[in-house]
Amino acid sequence: MDQFTKQGDSVWDPFCGSGTSLVAGIIRKRLVVGSDIDVLAGMLSSVKCSPLPLQSYADWRTRFASRLEGLLDEIDEEWPPESLPRPGRTLSIGALRLVVPSFPQLRYWFPPQVIAFLSAIAHAAHGLKTEHYEHVALVSLSAAIIAKWPNTLSYAMDIDHTRPHRRVQRFTKAGVLEAYLKRLDRTIECLGALHQAYRRAGVLKTLPTAVRVVCPHDARKAIPDLAADSQALVVTSPPYFNAVDYPRAHRMSVCWMNGHAPADLSSRREYVGLRHPGDFEANSWLQERKEIRSLIPKALRDVDHGRRVATFFADLDSVLEQAWRVLQPDGHALFVIADNSIKGHRVKSHEALAELARTMGFVEIHRKPRNIASVHRRFPVGTFGFDGPMTHEHVIILRKPKPRISPKRKSGVR
Repeated sequence: MDQFTKQGDSVWDPFCGSGTSLVAGIIRKRLVVGSDIDVLAGMLSSVKCSPLPLQSYADWRTRFASRLEGLLDEIDEEWPPESLPRPGRTLSIGALRLVVPSFPQLRYWFPPQVIAFLSAIAHAAHGLKTEHYEHVALVSLSAAIIAKWPNTLSYAMDIDHTRPHRRVQRFTKAGVLEAYLKRLDRTIECLGALHQAYRRAGVLKTLPTAVRVVCPHDARKAIPDLAADSQALVVTSPPYFNAVDYPRAHRMSVCWMNGHAPADLSSRREYVGLRHPGDFEANSWLQERKEIRSLIPKALRDVDHGRRVATFFADLDSVLEQAWRVLQPDGHALFVIADNSIKGHRVKSHEALAELARTMGFVEIHRKPRNIASVHRRFPVGTFGFDGPMTHEHVIILRKPKPRISPKRKSGVR
């Protein structure tokens, strides 16, 4: 970022995720724009880009924890209700009226009383008057649910794979409250540290005008109010082909965000790297792009796997189009992407990205593999792999050249 931008420049991350690139840009006094199709990602980015002083959280946390303890005590005292929690319905228990998320598999992954407890936590979060505190409470609830076994507040042993990784465990009121408050305290600690970092960087006063998070947004489409030739840098890591199923991984936590079913929040139909080709004419698209077609092994081209890879490459092409549109002449785009091994055949996604960029007019100025630290390595969710866990990825840096200006003819008498 330091190499390709200066203070005051604007940077866009079309797959901003949890906001790491946005935080880096803020500290470097850049204007930052983040967008993502995933509602949880957008909420995480928003809270990380607008942290409050640690003491503000401490005062609020005391009041909020007391409120939660009272709600969970009331549920415990009145349990069981006349009818157990049903997805999409209102649960009446004592004086409480709690909205139960519209998630069809809710009772498969959560025992009834835990559903009531989590509904109460979500209810208390939605009742907060300040949106920032509401989001802090909700992302902490998500973290408590998708935590690794056995610290999760669900029956899921591995949130990335979910079914059939399910093991019944016993929950208590005290245990649920303790697990949630631990996650809340961790969130508060991180946000307090971010506030200190922003203060040291001298950017606190400019935060409201320096940051913009757009969610949900499809990176293949034009982002609203982001003008052409306005960004000095596009920096991002698109979802790797079929590597991490974010909609499935988040489905047990995002349903608590606002009561919607997970499919209404982030659908595979629109998710780059996961979506099915549908009526996309993969063969026609590849016929017009011989170099891209050659990067898909022959054994895969005429089967469904090949169509899905072509769809992924076409989506990357659309993302590159949006990067080209918003980049200033002489602006740069930095992509981080990994290859796949499908049925024993390697698909060089990073080369496809580079070729699509070249065809569009980008100039490639850097390409280098980068190892992934062992603690961050992930297995893919399906039958498509990386020769085991993800061990490395590729960094590709592109430049949008300035338009050529035709030389003017010298005036004079012939």
